Amino acid sequence: MKSSSVVFVHGLMGWGPDDLGGLPYWGDAPAQFSPRFRTHLAKCGPLNSVHDCACELFAEIAGARIDYGEAHSAHAGHARFSRDYSGRGFVEGWSAERPVILIGHSAGAQTCRMLQNLLAQDFWGVGSNADWVEAIVCVAGALNGSTLAYRYCDEERGRPKMLPSALVAGALAAVSALARVGAARFYDLHLDHWTREEEGGEAFLRRLDATRFVESGDNLSFDVTLHGAARLNQSMETFENCLYLSLVSSATREGRFWSLPFLRNRHRPDRSMELTMRDSASYIATRPEFSVAPAPDWGSGDLTMDLWRENDGVVNTISQRYPFIGRAHPMSGEGIFGFEDRLEPGKWRYQRLDEIFGMAFDHNDATHGARMKPFEKGRREAQRELYRKLANLLATFDAPHEKMTTREPPPGSNQDRAKK
Repeated sequence: MKSSSVVFVHGLMGWGPDDLGGLPYWGDAPAQFSPRFRTHLAKCGPLNSVHDCACELFAEIAGARIDYGEAHSAHAGHARFSRDYSGRGFVEGWSAERPVILIGHSAGAQTCRMLQNLLAQDFWGVGSNADWVEAIVCVAGALNGSTLAYRYCDEERGRPKMLPSALVAGALAAVSALARVGAARFYDLHLDHWTREEEGGEAFLRRLDATRFVESGDNLSFDVTLHGAARLNQSMETFENCLYLSLVSSATREGRFWSLPFLRNRHRPDRSMELTMRDSASYIATRPEFSVAPAPDWGSGDLTMDLWRENDGVVNTISQRYPFIGRAHPMSGEGIFGFEDRLEPGKWRYQRLDEIFGMAFDHNDATHGARMKPFEKGRREAQRELYRKLANLLATFDAPHEKMTTREPPPGSNQDRAKK
């Protein structure tokens, strides 16, 4: 690959390098990419929609002011512009000749895909196309959503069942428990396009509750439902020159409780799973059928509840492979490491991490979770080895002849404004 820039993108309730006292979201992963690559750690809104996170990611990489788009912002009911990264972008001269590699964890995988799709539209009027992204690597990616989201969202439309202030409180509590710090003091919610954050506290939450954050569907809680994923997958493309890889995690095992033969098999958390995830893992493994189908064709093929029981504590394992809910995207099969000759740009390929390393991987083990299990033998080294393998693959992968694409953006995209 010709790219020398790797950008790491966190997921729902994730954080950047300046949050939580510098706690590394990606653990030891970035260090495994030097010296061939320059690595960059993105910071997006931990509750912002996939679209808004992609706009934030563009601004960070390009070094620009965040522009969510005039039409999108008006429809959602938030400000069009936000923070300004001018003069401090990740990649100077970002283009199809100097593309980036994106690595997205959890919902961050969808953020990476959305960024590429907006680049293909030349959404920001800078002459971009899909080839500005050379590869997308999804780590425990919520490519088809997660049934865990329905603990907080309704089954009919996938909309959150609570006020934004409650979502924020839940996010802060979850991150505080995970990071073992008081998140409210050290956690940037990046919601300033919705309402002013400088005052903080109850006044900020009251103003947020008065916005269309929930009603508009422009939030990450909706985007990680199956409803939201179906909408995203219908609107996004898989591009012929880009390499798409999915690293799939699983930390539940199917079996009978007490090994009694008359009891039904069910998925249970592996003993290595982070304690904070075990309740959510059990919820995913046991939740009943949907009362209203969350997507077309639900109830057949891969869209049957029994196939969605296995999970990593947060995301259903089947959802992590490649995008198929809403509409199927091109895929070439299973196997990445050791199958390099079968990797083909424009088609998704996936590999289960437990089959590589012979151990369960919960949702965070491939990111910060490995560092938080110091007494689990081999866990941290497995994470390092995973990214060493990935860095070597990306450095040596020789794609077939690439045909650079130039696409005319649709009417109404932001480049029309830039050309005037």
